[in-house]
Amino acid sequence: MIIEICGGIASGKTTLCKSISALGGSAAYENFQKNPFLDFFYKDQKRFSFETEVTFLLQHYHSIKIASKACPIICDFSLVQDLAYADANLIGARHKIFCSIEKELRAEIGLPDLLIYLTCPSSVLLERIRSRNRDAEKGITIGYLNALNSALEHRVRKIKKLSNIVVIDSYSIDFRDMMPQIPELEKILQMYPKV
Repeated sequence: MIIEICGGIASGKTTLCKSISALGGSAAYENFQKNPFLDFFYKDQKRFSFETEVTFLLQHYHSIKIASKACPIICDFSLVQDLAYADANLIGARHKIFCSIEKELRAEIGLPDLLIYLTCPSSVLLERIRSRNRDAEKGITIGYLNALNSALEHRVRKIKKLSNIVVIDSYSIDFRDMMPQIPELEKILQMYPKV
């Protein structure tokens, strides 16, 4: 079983992943520090978006691929989110190439058994980004977060009929507490006894 978590920057993906994996299963965390292009991207998004997005896509695919023998896997990232980032950051032939690569990789690893989609207003995300004070993220704007939120919503709608999806308002629920009471999530997790 593969659980992927998607949401905006600072929406609580990693914190929720830790909470769910504590119930059982193997957590796969995004290691953004290993993307050698990320700092360049935040300095000049247009110029460095392609290599940044392709690198994240390949890192996520690889993490799922090598962890797929562990059951279940809970990822604080999603290939659905990678597509949303591509929608927000890439145009023309590069967008087409990215989507082709994602389609090929997804054909191998399949859709997640469960996609958890964290929603949160862009203004709250920006506050959280500022409070965690990462140098690379200092240039993130509300406009960029709005574009990402819109792209995420679009991509989640596109796979709605193909995968189990739980939508959680991560503004209303604090994942830093012990596993929060989320009826929709609890109901779906009960379908998978190893979690």
